[in-house]
Amino acid sequence: MYLRKISEFVSYLSLAEHELEDVLAHLVYRVMTDLSVTSTFVSRLTPSNGVEIIGQFGIDRTVLRDYPKGIALFEKYPITDALRSRKTIWINTLPDWGNDYPLLKSLAYPGKEKTFICMALEQSATPVAVIGFFAVPVIEVDSEVDAFVGTIANLLSLYLMRLPSSKHQVIASKQMSSESGRIKKQEELTERQLIILRLIAENRTNRHISDLLGYSESTIRQETIKIYAKLDCNGRKEASDIYHKTQQSQEVDSSKAIRADVPDAVDQK
Repeated sequence: MYLRKISEFVSYLSLAEHELEDVLAHLVYRVMTDLSVTSTFVSRLTPSNGVEIIGQFGIDRTVLRDYPKGIALFEKYPITDALRSRKTIWINTLPDWGNDYPLLKSLAYPGKEKTFICMALEQSATPVAVIGFFAVPVIEVDSEVDAFVGTIANLLSLYLMRLPSSKHQVIASKQMSSESGRIKKQEELTERQLIILRLIAENRTNRHISDLLGYSESTIRQETIKIYAKLDCNGRKEASDIYHKTQQSQEVDSSKAIRADVPDAVDQK
């Protein structure tokens, strides 16, 4: 079962250079489905021995807001433990993080997931980042599952290593976007993705969008995943909100431009 998933992941990574968020979305939707994984993230080790998140998929905004944004390597957290020990950290007691992590004692996990697994991503035998997964069921520590997630982490490490240095720098330095940054990211969408985003904002289903545009529903679903990743959002509602805010911003800019032109017109008379 897991060998097939690993083989599919290798094939996916070999097809093209993917954005980090696209890879994480693929892990959730295709690779880690047998474990009922709902969300994942990657955090990197900074030059100042801090740990900061550089990409995520599926994590609720309230979780991102309430938990520490940047932490020091020496602090006691699951992800820092994974980096320091280079071992898989396995917690299946959520919403309680357990007695090993007193810094998280007052932060009960708010989601439905019961298991959190994280492990280091290495380059040249040196831990440089960590990937974490949240899964719905209680998953007991198991050698087969441990080998599976460890292999996925190793494949991701190798993939990031073989990217061109310029591409790797973009991934390594990427920060979680602010609201204005997420709105601006619409500029990165392709023409087809912009049309699909507009239709999503009109509350149309993937099936309806498929019928309107003449693409398969699978294609629409894949494009939707890419839209969410580019906008750094977690669903149709957030994507729709970003679209509507962009439209409002553009209307305001147009109004200002018109008002700015009025004095010139008067002067010319």
